[in-house]
This record gives sequence, C-alpha cells and structure tokens, in this order.
Amino acid sequence: MKSKKLLSLHARIVKDINEQLVLKLIQEHDIIASSELTKITGMRPSTIFNILNSLSSKSFVTFYGKGDSTVKGGKKPYLWTLNKDAAYVIGLDIEVGEMSLVVLNFKGEVISKKTIKRHTGNTVDELATNIINAVNEIISENNLEQQKILGLGIAFAGIVDCYNGVVLMSSILPELNFNLLEKLKQLPFPVLIENNANAVAIGYKLKGGEKSKKNYLVILIEIDQNVSGLGIGIVINGELYRGSSFCAGELYPHLPTLREFLTTYKSRFSEGEYLRNYLTSIDDINVDFLLYAAKNGDKIARLIFSKIGSIIGQTIAPAVALLNPDALILTGVISELEDVLIESIRKEIEMRVIPITNDTLEIIVDNYHQYSVAVGAAALILENFFKVGVVKQ
Repeated sequence: MKSKKLLSLHARIVKDINEQLVLKLIQEHDIIASSELTKITGMRPSTIFNILNSLSSKSFVTFYGKGDSTVKGGKKPYLWTLNKDAAYVIGLDIEVGEMSLVVLNFKGEVISKKTIKRHTGNTVDELATNIINAVNEIISENNLEQQKILGLGIAFAGIVDCYNGVVLMSSILPELNFNLLEKLKQLPFPVLIENNANAVAIGYKLKGGEKSKKNYLVILIEIDQNVSGLGIGIVINGELYRGSSFCAGELYPHLPTLREFLTTYKSRFSEGEYLRNYLTSIDDINVDFLLYAAKNGDKIARLIFSKIGSIIGQTIAPAVALLNPDALILTGVISELEDVLIESIRKEIEMRVIPITNDTLEIIVDNYHQYSVAVGAAALILENFFKVGVVKQ
C-alpha cells in the first residue's frame, strides 16, 4: 500500500513538473504550436494535448488560433499563448522620498503605473505602513481581484538578502539588517524583495525570454539634485549573480549629484537655449527639465549628459574588461537620452578595454526608463511562478 502511495505521489510530481515546463515554454515563446511543444519536450502529442487542456481549464493558457501549414502541406498547427487576464503582479520601486508602482498582467505587460512623491518613513514600521497603503491604492484603482494577484515584488536601493527579505544596508533608512518581509506579512499574497539593479536584470531576462542575452550588466543610473547613485546587476550564463554577501555590483563610485554637474557648467548656461534662463536659479532645475532641454537641442544640457555618460563609462569599464559581457543594459530616468549616453559611455570603454572586448559589446537602453525598476520588481514574482520545478496548486 505504501509503495502505491509513493508511486502515485511520484506520478503527480512528474505531471506537475511537465505542466510547469510547458507553461514556461509558452511564456518564453509568447505564441507556440502544440507540435513545437512536442518537439522541444520530447513528450507524446497526447501528453501535450492533456497538459494544454489542464492549463486551459486553470485559465493559464488560451487557444490562439491555427498557424500556417508547412511547405509540405498537412494540418495547420494549433497555436497557444498565455491568458493575459489569468493573473496580475505588482512591482514597487522604493527610493528616497518616492515610490513607483506598476501592475503587470500574466504576460508581463504593463497595465498600470504611478509614482507617489511621499516620504517613505523614518522607521521600518512607518516604511511598511507606507508600502501597504501604496499597494492597496493601486489595487483599488485597478479593481484587481485579490485571488488573481500572484504577489508583490519590491526593489530596494541597497544591499538585500533576498532569501530572507532582510535589508542589510540602504539609503532609505539608517537602520541596518531590518527584516522588511516580516513587517509585510499582513499582505494576503507572497512578497519578494530584491536589490533594485538586480530586479531590473531579472525583468530584462523575463521580457527577453529565450532570446535574451546570456551575459550582461544592467547599469542603473540614478541622479537628482542632491542624490546620485550607480547600481550594477550582473547576469552570467543566464543567471543573476549576487555575490557571497549580496554585494556584487556595489562599486560605490563618486557619481556627482545633479547640483554638482549644474554648478560645474553654470558659467556656460548662456550658450544654452533653455538653461540661459537659469543663470541665477540652478536649484529650480530638476532632472526632468534638464532632459526636456537636452531633447529639444539645448547644447549645454546635452553636454552635461555627455559628461555624466563619460563618468559612468570610466566607472564601469573595469567591470566590462573583467566580465566581458554580451551587453550593457542602461536604465533609469536619464536613459531616455540614449543617443548621448551610449556615445559617451562607448567612447570611455573603448579607451579602457581591448578592441575585441569592445567590438562584441552591445549597449542597449531599457525602454521602461523611470519604471524599469518597478517592472523588474514585478518580474520577480513572474519569474518565480514560471520557474520549472516550482509546483503550482
């Protein structure tokens, strides 16, 4: 009797893992034929048919239609895709004085985003309360059904023990080693916490699916009037590398603040179409205005962003030489000025690495810009959900 129970359990585990594998393949391909699933997995067509029926009954996948016949003719293949309305995930990016939130559907598409300019709190309890309030706000605004929320991903500016939900060090609060996950247990769905640059790296991998780069560095650029920072997320052979104490990528360079850059170039403001009006009031210039000026041809604003790119290129060149990645993924609000940043970063790297390293290096901008961290945080939940070997009930 005991052996029968063990065999039954084994069969159930195999069935669940096979379902998870098929679900993961559909997620990676977006649209895929059942015949292709048979070819990739090596399972029988009848097994794939049963798995697709099971996933469809759970509303995870939906029939997309029939594809084209091959050149040899034959039956048209049946195509399958994820049901985008099956579930939702929430992503939260926490910075000093503001929170950015997004809601993604089951296919990872952004359906809602917002930024809340609000003091995040002076204590862990205040921070947790503000997080819960912000999450409840976006749930209410989007009329999300609680049972369809897979979870909340939180990206934190600092060093994070993602396995235990402990923030080891951060600029958000002076307190060290605080268990943020413990404070959020009242939320009725899973919560995952990660470093902000690492979250973007996971988000890029999820969005790219099987076509994403296998070795890349995410360069998260954060700069404002009085705060600046540079975070690096490292992906090696398709896997995020956090380091032995979650500190991988924490270079701690001196990245000047926006105010410092403006002060340096203040004497040349008269040459700029927009900045000439701010000769005596640089405190009124924020990063959004400087971006606007640069996009509209203000040559001094563009010069400032070129200088920012140069400093970033100088800082990350040793990491490029050491790791020889396929790509750099630039993100953060200033990545919107991609032409200037890419050119200046590329120039500095060219001067500091051997040509063969630079020749194979692609520099890409994450299109979510300001919301890339929040999207990455939400992707933590989706990545965990689609992971093969993690059985869903």
